[in-house]
Amino acid sequence: MQRTLFIAALLGAMGSTQAQEEPLNLGARPPLVVGITVDQMRADYLYRFWNDFGEGGFKRIVEGGFVCADHHFGYAPTYTGPGHASIFTGTTPAYHGIIANDWYDRASGGSVYCASDTSVRAVGAATPDEPAGFMSPHRLQVTTLGDELKLATGGQAKVIGMSMKDRGAILPAGHSADGAFWFHGKDEGAFISSTYYYEELPEWAERFNRKSPVDDYMKAGWKRLLNEDAYDESQPDNNPYESPFRGTTRATFPYDFRDLAEANRGYDLLKGSPAGNALLVDFALAAIAGEDLGGDAITDLLAISFSSTDYVGHQFGVHAQETQDVYLRLDRELARLFKALDEQIGAGNWMCWLSADHAGATVPSLGQSVGMPVDYWKPGNMTDAAEAACVAAYGEGPWILQYSNDQFFLDRERIAAAGLDVEEVAARVRRVAMEDPDVYRAVTRWDLAQIAFTEDPVLSHLQWGLHPTASGEVVVVPKPGWINYGRTGTTHGSPYAYDTHVPCIFYGWGVKPGATYERTHIRDIAPTVSALIHSPLPNAAAGRVIDDLFD
Repeated sequence: MQRTLFIAALLGAMGSTQAQEEPLNLGARPPLVVGITVDQMRADYLYRFWNDFGEGGFKRIVEGGFVCADHHFGYAPTYTGPGHASIFTGTTPAYHGIIANDWYDRASGGSVYCASDTSVRAVGAATPDEPAGFMSPHRLQVTTLGDELKLATGGQAKVIGMSMKDRGAILPAGHSADGAFWFHGKDEGAFISSTYYYEELPEWAERFNRKSPVDDYMKAGWKRLLNEDAYDESQPDNNPYESPFRGTTRATFPYDFRDLAEANRGYDLLKGSPAGNALLVDFALAAIAGEDLGGDAITDLLAISFSSTDYVGHQFGVHAQETQDVYLRLDRELARLFKALDEQIGAGNWMCWLSADHAGATVPSLGQSVGMPVDYWKPGNMTDAAEAACVAAYGEGPWILQYSNDQFFLDRERIAAAGLDVEEVAARVRRVAMEDPDVYRAVTRWDLAQIAFTEDPVLSHLQWGLHPTASGEVVVVPKPGWINYGRTGTTHGSPYAYDTHVPCIFYGWGVKPGATYERTHIRDIAPTVSALIHSPLPNAAAGRVIDDLFD
């Protein structure tokens, strides 16, 4: 027994010595890194639709890459803005300040949008005064992977972000990006930017917009990719749990976009269909060629966010044929992108990761039809009761400024003027919220400050999502499966697994095939990529390197 232990120890020591003697080339970096975000992609879509995927898209990166099988958002609320910011900063809303898509802003006394900026103007739109172009990353309070890459290369690295959504392009690209582009469908059907990045669009982007295939995509409409019997993982077509496009009463294939255009803001129809993903790949290939991304030894970063999956998920739900079809078609678009990267950068010379900004809940009406304990929840009665309780205790209000993103924002000035303690008022609001039968948990920001992060998974998610100045005083969590939405389609935002469990796959340069079943988090992506490409961490990175990837 002792001899066996000695030999095992010796072999271990030899292995350790050999590993230490292997040269570590800190100068090795890939020419191009592509960060792919699939908006509202649940982790289970990978295996639910696996048999209908082709060989060059999802299957290629799963079988040839490193898969994090238990990958989650470690915070709430799980929305698009915070999700994109967290992936590329390696931290959470508690640090980067993007606490939702829109939130109540105490300084202005109104709602603000995560990417809005009235100090800039539109570039590439019909007029500079188009509000869709009043966008920048100025609300993001920390640096991104791209920001640090630019600094570390003396500005030589190129960093580009693109999406159908402005926030999906801007927040990943960061503060010092060379450009961010998003789709403006209402009039032009074109990719636009803002004066934060350009005085005018680059020539390649202008050329793309002039020759854009948007009319071809509108003419093609939306038909199933495969025969209907291939969609047996989904609900029947035209079921009562999905919403039709405006201008029609039936949510059923095929969709004629030319007939639906007038009622759906013209080219905006493309955003909520597989054509939006195809158009984004078209634009990405134009950017790779136009900017010569990956064309030299300096690592460039291209951030691509596929937004159409989110529009489709919201409208049709996570078990609709339309949702399955948008992923089957996205699989083909990923294969087209990867093939082009092989041809232009060289197979094995580029690296990518693929994840999601959040997942999505089962449509409650569908869940109820099969006996699941899920339902719809509206906070109006709860917020009215909370205000009434404060008026009864403290006199005329209002004591609550706003309820948004499942948070109460209290009127701190009124509370201070009345000589009251804001913690006491918040505790009263919390007690009223807990009386609502559809509420699982309500906590004050002071409660969260006194609880260890590992004590409760829901409370831990709230802590990681609570910003010290931007967030409200009381956070409310509905029961699992209860959503604040219409009777059809779905949404997201909760700390529960159906909103937090997303795919995470690393592939290409420097990545050995493998998998981990240890819990990993969205905040771990940026530190892991930084380690792979030997680039500085974003300045508020709170995640850890996924060390199984390096074994």
